[in-house]
Amino acid sequence: MADSLYDTDFVAWTEQQADLLRRQLAGERVNGLDWERILEELEDLGKSETRAVASLLTQCMVHALKVARWPTHPAVGPWLNEAVTFLAQARRRYLRSMAKDLDAAECFADARRIVLAMDHRSPPDPVPETSALSLAELLDNHADLAAAVRALSRQPAG
Repeated sequence: MADSLYDTDFVAWTEQQADLLRRQLAGERVNGLDWERILEELEDLGKSETRAVASLLTQCMVHALKVARWPTHPAVGPWLNEAVTFLAQARRRYLRSMAKDLDAAECFADARRIVLAMDHRSPPDPVPETSALSLAELLDNHADLAAAVRALSRQPAG
């Protein structure tokens, strides 16, 4: 059995399917729409966006927890800046429909495992076992980014 365009050139397949859908929308009767894969790809696209936000949150938390673990390290400033940047990116990409599939505690647990496995050649401090912030608090566009990062790392304002 010959490989389908979907299997051999995904980009060409998406262009072909988009063309067929446009023609169908314009009223033309067309054959060749791969409805099953189109539906799968649409579902995967939504899941991919949600995974991207989870990844950004995890990276934010990794950097915040590095600050908690090594508070006197010379890279604390850049780590805080990176944490703020990752959180801002997560907030920009977040959509309310993602909430059911995003778990801040899971992102935090992943970040914590990552940081506990790191070695920065200086004595580490303990890191929090759980996040001080909920998903809603982390992704609140009206909340202060730096304050959210400090809460994750349990650093005092300053």
